[in-house]
Amino acid sequence: MKNILILGGTRFVGRNIVEKLMELGKYNITLFNRGESSPDLFPNIRIIHGDRKKINDIKRISSMDWDIVIDVSGYWAGAFEQQIALQRGTIGRYIYISTSSHYKFDKLNPHLIKEYEDLVPCTQEQKNSGNPAFYNQNKAECERILQKQKGLDYIILRPGLIIGKYDYTDRLYYWFHKLKNQNDILICNNGENVLSYTNVLDLADLVIQSIEIEHSCEVYNASSFITSLKNIMDIASKKLGIEVALISASSKFLDKNNVKQWTDLPLWLDGDFLTTDNSKIIADYNFTFRNVDETIEQLLRYYSKIRKWEEPKTEPSPIDTLKELELIQKVKATYNKV
Repeated sequence: MKNILILGGTRFVGRNIVEKLMELGKYNITLFNRGESSPDLFPNIRIIHGDRKKINDIKRISSMDWDIVIDVSGYWAGAFEQQIALQRGTIGRYIYISTSSHYKFDKLNPHLIKEYEDLVPCTQEQKNSGNPAFYNQNKAECERILQKQKGLDYIILRPGLIIGKYDYTDRLYYWFHKLKNQNDILICNNGENVLSYTNVLDLADLVIQSIEIEHSCEVYNASSFITSLKNIMDIASKKLGIEVALISASSKFLDKNNVKQWTDLPLWLDGDFLTTDNSKIIADYNFTFRNVDETIEQLLRYYSKIRKWEEPKTEPSPIDTLKELELIQKVKATYNKV
């Protein structure tokens, strides 16, 4: 029975992975985390509490041998480099959950990005800053550090925007909650910009396949599908039996009114550049991803039965409803002038 160490494991992606592993019942699972998120979630699993930024805490896991390490919380390259050095020679395979937002995007020439394309650089200052603004730079640097390790087998998975149960960011739930509670919803560019999404259950399945798969030292894009916010809203509204008006504003209008991409209007990017090619992992893993319709069906069931359509706690905080309504009135006024 393989010994698996999961760095994280109790919040969103890690929680889904742990649940899948527990269902299989054929691995010895240990979690290493700070014990801040749902510390009593898995009472039958060994949990070692510690901070991966602290050497003495990392020594608690570096003295043990692990067949597999699954890293869902590797955000800061400085700490990651220190941890990898301390664990040298104790790990069979390292499965690193990365991102696809760390590519050097060609915004003027959007295309399906392949794994070999360039990642953003990371300066020494960014590497040790702990500033969330440098998230992409640090994820890219963590990958580079991992790939430099001699004799360490690894699988790097680059998901798109991860959505699914336990998603604490509520970025997609923000929009579904509005479907349930508003007649008019502010959206940009008719909601037609597309990006890559990853169903968290797909990601968990890929991680489990990565434990046993014969491929080694590989990097994979791991997006489930590419779609637009408008398509998501259309599918969800039909499933909910709701008709709403999507009030479209231009990116120029929103910029003029100090509405920021991605944060003030969750999931809005002014372009189609965050799209990745998942053909490599489909071929190597013989994998079938869940489609957008199935994913939305799962999510609506979760929001209804578990979340019970409670108020979203979207992170970071979007524009408030009053400002949204004010902007909707401005947009409608321009419609009337035409």
